[in-house]
Amino acid sequence: MPFGFDPRKLVEDEQKLKKEEVVEAVDKQLSYDEEVERGEANIRKQSNIKNALDSVSQIVREFKYRKKYGDDAYYDEKLKHDPDFRDPRNYTEEENKQYYRDEIASMEGMLSGAKLDFETYDTVWDKGKGPTLESEYGDKKEKETFKDNIVLAGATGPMKVSSKGIPFESEVGITESIYGAVLSGGIKIPKGFANLGAMVMDWADDRNLPVDKGRVAQLENWWEQTFIGQVEKYAEEKARETAVGKITETLVQLYGGWKAAGKYADQLTTTAFKMYNKAINGIKQGKYVKTAGNKEGYKLAQEVSKWNRLSGKQKFAGVFVGGAVTGGVVYDAENIGTFGDLFFEEGELTALDRDGRESAQEDATRMLYNKLKFAGEMGFPIIPAIVGAGKVGKSITSGVMQRAANASKFDKFVDKYVARPLRSRGPFPEEEFQAIQRLEGKKSSANLMATDYLRNFDEIIKRISKYSQSAADKSGMTNELSDLIVNTILKGKLGVSGNKVVVKGFEPKMIDDFYSALTKKLNVSKADALKLVEELSNVHGSWADFLNVVVKGKNLNVSAKEFVNIMKERIRDTLSNEYKIFKDNGLRPVSEYAPSNDVMKEVADIFVRSAKANRKKLNPDDAMLVVKDIIKNVQLDPNTATPIFKYEAADFAKEKALITKNIADNITGGGKFKPDKKGGLIQTKKDLDAFQNLFGNYKNANKIISNVTTDLAEIAARDRFYNVIKTASDDMIKRGEKGIVYPTYNAARKAFGLDEKLVDASRGLQLPQKLGEKAYTVPINGMYTTEAIAQGLKFGALNSLGSITKNAAYQYAVMIPKGLIQAGKTVGGPFTHSRNFSSGAVTTVSLGNISLALTNPLFVLKSMKSAFNTLQPQILYRNKPGARPMLEYKSIDDYSNALRGEAGQSLYRFLLDEGMVNASAIYRDVIGLIEDTAKTGFLQKMWRKLGNKTQKFLKGAQDMYIAEDDIWKIFNFFAEDFKINRAYQAALKAGTLTKNQLPNRLEIMKMATKNVREMLPNYAYVSELVQASRRSPLGNFVSWPAEIIRTSNNIMAGAKREIKDPILKRIGWERAAGFATTVGIIGPAAVWGGMQAYGFTKDKLMALREFVPWFSEDSTLIPVYEDGKYKYIDFSRAFFYDTVTNPIQAMFTELNRDEDRPVIPAMTMGLVKAFARLVEPFVSESIWIGGVLDIYARKGQTKQGSRIWNERDSEGDKIFKTFKHLAKLYTPGSQVQMQRLYSAIRGTTIKGTEYEVTDELLGLIGLRKAPLDIERSMEIFIGNFLKAERDERKLIYAGTLTGDPIKDDNKIIKQYIFANKQRLETFNKMRRQYDAARVLGYSKKKIRQIFEDRGQGSLFRLISRNKFKPLGITEGMEQAYERISDKYGIKNPLSRRIKRKLEKIEKKLQRQKLNKDFRIEEERYLISEAPMMNAPDIMGTQNKGQPLAKTPMPIVNNAQMTMAKNPQTNLTRTEEALLSPSEKIIAGRT
Repeated sequence: MPFGFDPRKLVEDEQKLKKEEVVEAVDKQLSYDEEVERGEANIRKQSNIKNALDSVSQIVREFKYRKKYGDDAYYDEKLKHDPDFRDPRNYTEEENKQYYRDEIASMEGMLSGAKLDFETYDTVWDKGKGPTLESEYGDKKEKETFKDNIVLAGATGPMKVSSKGIPFESEVGITESIYGAVLSGGIKIPKGFANLGAMVMDWADDRNLPVDKGRVAQLENWWEQTFIGQVEKYAEEKARETAVGKITETLVQLYGGWKAAGKYADQLTTTAFKMYNKAINGIKQGKYVKTAGNKEGYKLAQEVSKWNRLSGKQKFAGVFVGGAVTGGVVYDAENIGTFGDLFFEEGELTALDRDGRESAQEDATRMLYNKLKFAGEMGFPIIPAIVGAGKVGKSITSGVMQRAANASKFDKFVDKYVARPLRSRGPFPEEEFQAIQRLEGKKSSANLMATDYLRNFDEIIKRISKYSQSAADKSGMTNELSDLIVNTILKGKLGVSGNKVVVKGFEPKMIDDFYSALTKKLNVSKADALKLVEELSNVHGSWADFLNVVVKGKNLNVSAKEFVNIMKERIRDTLSNEYKIFKDNGLRPVSEYAPSNDVMKEVADIFVRSAKANRKKLNPDDAMLVVKDIIKNVQLDPNTATPIFKYEAADFAKEKALITKNIADNITGGGKFKPDKKGGLIQTKKDLDAFQNLFGNYKNANKIISNVTTDLAEIAARDRFYNVIKTASDDMIKRGEKGIVYPTYNAARKAFGLDEKLVDASRGLQLPQKLGEKAYTVPINGMYTTEAIAQGLKFGALNSLGSITKNAAYQYAVMIPKGLIQAGKTVGGPFTHSRNFSSGAVTTVSLGNISLALTNPLFVLKSMKSAFNTLQPQILYRNKPGARPMLEYKSIDDYSNALRGEAGQSLYRFLLDEGMVNASAIYRDVIGLIEDTAKTGFLQKMWRKLGNKTQKFLKGAQDMYIAEDDIWKIFNFFAEDFKINRAYQAALKAGTLTKNQLPNRLEIMKMATKNVREMLPNYAYVSELVQASRRSPLGNFVSWPAEIIRTSNNIMAGAKREIKDPILKRIGWERAAGFATTVGIIGPAAVWGGMQAYGFTKDKLMALREFVPWFSEDSTLIPVYEDGKYKYIDFSRAFFYDTVTNPIQAMFTELNRDEDRPVIPAMTMGLVKAFARLVEPFVSESIWIGGVLDIYARKGQTKQGSRIWNERDSEGDKIFKTFKHLAKLYTPGSQVQMQRLYSAIRGTTIKGTEYEVTDELLGLIGLRKAPLDIERSMEIFIGNFLKAERDERKLIYAGTLTGDPIKDDNKIIKQYIFANKQRLETFNKMRRQYDAARVLGYSKKKIRQIFEDRGQGSLFRLISRNKFKPLGITEGMEQAYERISDKYGIKNPLSRRIKRKLEKIEKKLQRQKLNKDFRIEEERYLISEAPMMNAPDIMGTQNKGQPLAKTPMPIVNNAQMTMAKNPQTNLTRTEEALLSPSEKIIAGRT
């Protein structure tokens, strides 16, 4: 009878179960082993792909190096890198060939089934013997995902590339990095779509999969195993080695996202809005418009066009949606980052959350939320900002404002508030602005002509002074000689022949009398007497030329003959007058001038008579007081060169009013007397003579020549100016553009619109002229234009002073000292002079003219010599007169060739006419500031008190500063003229144009001056806003950076325009290459040269940057290491175009400073710094104001934090140190540089720093080698750390020790957290500085000694171990809070509850590592108000009907169970199943 329980069956079941468990364990082990093998094969494959790519990159580097530097340099470098390298130079050619044959032959058979084809040098495999992906890497058709080493989207770490020390194995170059960026970014565009899809699938999956099992992880794992994935990874590494690579990769992804998705989303949105507008309009009208068969087609088209127009909000919405979609499909969002990353804590608002989650669903939610934030910022502000900037730029450059009918409200807004304040021409049309510049150029040219004449006279007078016995003294021209010249020159004859003004010379008797008086009475030599007569004839010739311009202008109301007679009277009665009361052209009277009593009485009688005529009584004594007051306060009108004064009105209508009187009002344009109106002061010619005698009227030969020449030149220039304006305006209107002036008010109103203010409708334009209405009519008078344009037509492009800057007190307090100090720092310094000259040399590169040094070096040398011979001032020797007047040559080309070939004074005057020279941006900026204060008379008084030698020295320094700027402009003029003429001659030879189409040489010369004028800094083109800012308390030399920006843009625009011109194409390409070299190669090449010469790596250069002064932090630095000392050259200080390159440098520096930082936050911070540096010249304190603020506002401390005096110093010491500081700050010249040079020559130190003579002399060209004391800098860093520590500790208790009750319990907690967050930044900075010192070769022991010498050994241990020490609440502060609580009877702000919170925070922060995210999340530690306690839920009603929470299942690790050992046998389950009995015994004993 069988038992119900069969033990045999139980044993069999147990054996069967055990066997199944063994089989399961074996299967799992085998699966694990296979997966490990596949992983290793994948790693091997990735390594081989990377090695292959690295090898290709290495071969390319070596090939480039060998091609660039030659075989010898290549072999030398290979030997340095590999001493066993076989040098082919040591063997014959046949030996080398045999060696390579043997090497190739030795490779044959190394791989099974492989042979080398010596014909093609290809590897040939036997059939079926070649390696496969499966044999090499384990790849199969169906790949299984490998789950190790998962890298999620956007997660990358820092990458370091070591330099092996030879050029072709150096750090990744910019070009290589850009290629990598384009490749990596391009691959990521489609990857972004797949990645987004995987995220959405993970987010929708409720299976609670671990993160390494999700779709994103699987996609990343599969992608990494593909060849494309490996290429992307390799390219990404290269891209992220440089800042430009990171930026390029980001831009490629954004551009690709926009093109692939964003653009279509924008179009779809705008289409939807158009449909919406159409529907809404149809509903409003009660019907839809039927298009088929509609007879009113035009009206229908208008309606449809109206519906299709989108509102501003709808357009913005379209751009927003497009930008958002772009951001959504970008793959690398977390590495690109957001603006929120810069301003908020991780995960807050738009700051991305980079803390991965454990489950795939949660991590997908995090990543999608990050995508949403990134997409939101792409929608606004990034994409709209880019689109908006493009529209603003297009509005400015399109010229739409010239076509009044096409100008929208947006265009008008941009023109008024953006373009107008920043552009050179301000509110004026381009044609008017250029005409104004030529007007000013003509006037400057005339001034120079007069100066040249006076120089010629001076030379003759000096010889007369030297050799004459009694007629002249050593001081120059005597009164007797001056009177003789005046009488002669005023009797010179100007006549008319054939409607042309000609010089008829002097009467023979008059010349004989003049010659006789010179030689006999004044003992002048016959040669000098003849020279004087010749110069007087030359002066008359120039006057005739100016008058001919007016005659040709056809605006005279009288005949040419009558016009000449009018001008003779003007010369005799007006232009020849000077006034002794104004010495040396001063605008205010000199105190030493004292007219006689008789003269004063004669003028007083005029006042008595005038009062009587107006039925008022004025006694003689009171009249004499009026005269004395006039003598004291009279001023010289700089426009009319006549006295102007104020006196009390004598008529009843103007009781107690002051009348301003200018005696020029009593002289007509032709020089005739004109009385005042009835009741006026001056009624007769005798009255006018009395006033002129009162002011010391006299005639001076030098003044006559100067005054008449400049006056006639201005009359001629204004006539030409008015004609140019009228002609240009007519041409603009014909072209359909907005004109400058219009014949009627209605035409002007229609053209300029309703927003512009027009000139008075009743009279139209009333422009100034000096000849009188009877003799001359301004051709555009009575026409209509805007008030702004009219202002330019009247006064040129001069900026009027603001209301505050007109105030005398403001001028004395701000403008005068600012101007004098800036003048002293520029014109008065030898280092600034040499730097002004040397820095200008780079202009030949930026304009592309350096190419001539290679193609035509002889021309370059000749042009430099001609430029020197053309320069003003003529210090070393007098320049040649140059070309004669144009009318004396047969053709314009002959005149042009003479003008250019002979150079000299005539060429400089031509360049002045064209506004090309005498326009140094820095010098004119300073002089303009001084001229703004001329009415105070202060500077004129100072000038008069200087001795002749001092005046001569200062004038020479000013002239030299201009000459240093001019010489490069003149050289570039010669180069531009040569290249333009060469281009046209080549076109003529090639048949591109005919001889009739060829511009003449004068036109080509003017084209050359235009290029130089527009492409090199020129003060005449500084914008109205910048010119006005020179008068503010802020800014130093503001015109210079503004001009660099303007001219850089003009060079690029000019190159683009020339490249499109088939004739000028070569010039365009040369210009483009020159400017690219200037801004993109010169700086980096200089840095690279320094790095190569002194063995600097990129990391070492970044480390050096930590120790340079604040003003060089973001500069282009050339590293130097000599005699065991670190130095640097601040290349930005010497580089002409640093203004435009430095913002890029600052951005790259910020990106390189922290390689793990996302791109957008780093770029933003870099751009902020770059913008700050760009605007620094405009908004920083001026030198003058800075010194004042140091003393009064900053209480004896500089802007950089250096102490001027100690608070405990005595008053005497404080005053002494104040004067010493201000003297150093304000002293003219290069005091600091000279002090260093003097110290270097003597071998002494300044504040412990040694200087080298050669290093300091390099400062003359802006390339000074500045020494760096690393140890001393570390001491300063420690001091800064301790100061920051004190400030951070104060943050904890701010506002809590006042005795007022603290309502917010979290106040101290928040302040404590914030203080420690700031402290972590201070620690991070100290760690960065410590690392920098280590990179520069300072040992840990040496750095420890520096810390210990400052008593900060504990700080060193923290920094070196990367540890953070949080601030705590000291016992003293706890007691202070208790005392305040007791004293004021308030609740202790530092309660036990708060203290426990702070202790928790401090404990957690003790585990904080440096350069890691801040560990504290503020919300978790804040005290929340306790909720009200409810009664206990005895019945359990609160949970009624709710299911219980799921109980988590225990996690079983089968792999661990498989590996667990039986305690009895000491064997694992796998070992028991697979091992033989003997093997089990051995394994069990092990």
